[in-house]
Amino acid sequence: MNDKNIVPLVKRSAAALSSFESLGRVFEDLFDLPAVKSANTPQMDIRETDKAIEVSVALPGVDKKDINLDLTENTLAISCERREEKEEKGDGGYVRREQSYGRFFRSFTLPAPVKTGEAKAEYKDGALKITMPKQKVSKARQITIS
Repeated sequence: MNDKNIVPLVKRSAAALSSFESLGRVFEDLFDLPAVKSANTPQMDIRETDKAIEVSVALPGVDKKDINLDLTENTLAISCERREEKEEKGDGGYVRREQSYGRFFRSFTLPAPVKTGEAKAEYKDGALKITMPKQKVSKARQITIS
């Protein structure tokens, strides 16, 4: 085997690697795109203080009776349905009817365990605010083996 055979293989490998690097950059660019928000995904803010976890959700046009909250010590699930019907009668006898419907569900793990019995939720002017007091964190203790 002579050295001439080795050089072209190295060049081909470098060229192949360059193609894969380009392809890798395409995938990186693809995944760096901002997430596309659905029309049914409301804005949500989660804030943790020393004493509580507060969640604020924008739910304009949703009736309070259509919102469901499920809370455990570690998770919060929010779901709702929005139904809207509009009817407009105009001159000349025409009638225009529009209906819209949307569902929303979001569940996530809370950053700290909460006291479920003391949680409070308020809904006013399309804004939902949930306040969940945090549980006291148990301090770790060392156990002696007998």
